[in-house]
Amino acid sequence: MKRVAIVGAGIVGTTLAWHLVKAGHRVDLFETGPDIPYPHAPQFANEVLFANQFARPAQAIPAALPADVRGLVQTGDYAWRIDDERSMCVGGQATRWWGITPRLVPETFAGWPITYDDLEPWYGEAERYLGISGSADDNPFAAPRKQPYPLPPFELGAVDLELAARLKAQGLHVHTTAQARTRRAYDGRPACSNYGTCGTCPTGARYSPNHHLAQALRTGLATLHTRSLVRRIVMEGNRARALLVHPGLGAASREHAADAIIVAAGGIESARLLLLSKAGGPHREGLGNDSGQVGRNLVFHHVWRGQVEFSERMLPGRAGPPTMLSHQFVRPAAPREHGGMTVELFDTFSSAALDAVMRKPWRDGAQVVEAMRPGTRLRTLTFNAEARRGPGKYAALAKQSADRFGDPYMHVHYELDDFDRATYKAATGIGARFAQAMGAVAGRLDDIASYWSAHHHLGTCRMGADAREGVVDSFGTVHGAQGVYVCGGSTFASAGALQPTLTMVALAIRSARRIADTLRG
Repeated sequence: MKRVAIVGAGIVGTTLAWHLVKAGHRVDLFETGPDIPYPHAPQFANEVLFANQFARPAQAIPAALPADVRGLVQTGDYAWRIDDERSMCVGGQATRWWGITPRLVPETFAGWPITYDDLEPWYGEAERYLGISGSADDNPFAAPRKQPYPLPPFELGAVDLELAARLKAQGLHVHTTAQARTRRAYDGRPACSNYGTCGTCPTGARYSPNHHLAQALRTGLATLHTRSLVRRIVMEGNRARALLVHPGLGAASREHAADAIIVAAGGIESARLLLLSKAGGPHREGLGNDSGQVGRNLVFHHVWRGQVEFSERMLPGRAGPPTMLSHQFVRPAAPREHGGMTVELFDTFSSAALDAVMRKPWRDGAQVVEAMRPGTRLRTLTFNAEARRGPGKYAALAKQSADRFGDPYMHVHYELDDFDRATYKAATGIGARFAQAMGAVAGRLDDIASYWSAHHHLGTCRMGADAREGVVDSFGTVHGAQGVYVCGGSTFASAGALQPTLTMVALAIRSARRIADTLRG
């Protein structure tokens, strides 16, 4: 029996742990942040049921870690706080996601050391593992598949069907949404109860990594170490020997020996750990950094939101979880000029309209209902757009900001380029087409500067065929470092226009199989 150490207990780390435990190996997971309750009913009670944003469980928010343990320097034109997008706790950001899980289209894999056909069977395994509800029949723009979805889709609601008919008449196609949410009871998780608060699902219907982590821990082969700061990967020549860990985030450290070490700490912290783990030979500037690529290929998805206003009531929020979107523009007509994008018309009440109501004092419920009435005629229009790596997008060790041990935090610089500006221009044109086709009386898209990453921090440990092209190979093996792997969105060679989580899980399952076989010899 071999020992595997995994840094990071998010959706990738827990996927690796579960599959390595199933293969008979002993696994230790190290998470800087705390554990949180699962199912996430306490989060739901505080944040949704009682609408108390200031009474969240302390372990569920970024402030759970002290400022001298987590931090980040940010420059560029990105307006959101990147550090707040990192849910450093057990389960990571997938304790709070909306579960949208498409496969990347084959064209996205151009420039990767792996093809869509190589990954296709692993996509099927990932869909069964997460319990994906979806349809292979209504999306002509989806990647080809050989296996059916394990669960039926969440159908379009009555208003969705009406809007879909209007769009189809104008040559625009919408369809259901593949999502990690149970249409029926599945693998010990209940069927979705249609709360419509998927980011804080109280029942476990929406997939959370804590589901499989609990199963892995029950085997006795997995051990979870929370509030454990991993400072270095300790090398012996070109082979990994151990992790340098500070239990309880304290001053005392210890070495944790392992036969294989997997870094699954997200796009920013994974790159940081490699850069801090300097060793001899080609690793003088950090593991896998012989050609200076660690952190250099950072890319976000760019999410722009807008509002579409109708004369008739749309009654948003009745359908519960997200339903309708379009992949018609994922493959752009002019790929060298601008990026592809998804168009999302989720049936949710406008958060901006709801926040505006909640910020004001009201005398009675009738006033609240009246204040919310304009929101019943709105539909949120969202673009999840492709971006490309470039010199204005990178992560590197900060020069004047460090944690309590003197280790530099990461400096993330991110700014839009001409390709991104052309993508936004294309999105505004597509948005206008959708608004007109649906019969809207008004529509607008937020300013280009409002773009949001959707927590997708990709590419900092880019996969490539060798050390000149990337940091890791297609299985996550760090070039030139035996026994060290990096898994997750940090290894993506490009972002594409579709949500990355299903691909991250599929790659993790594939890597777990390779690592398990390698350890068996």
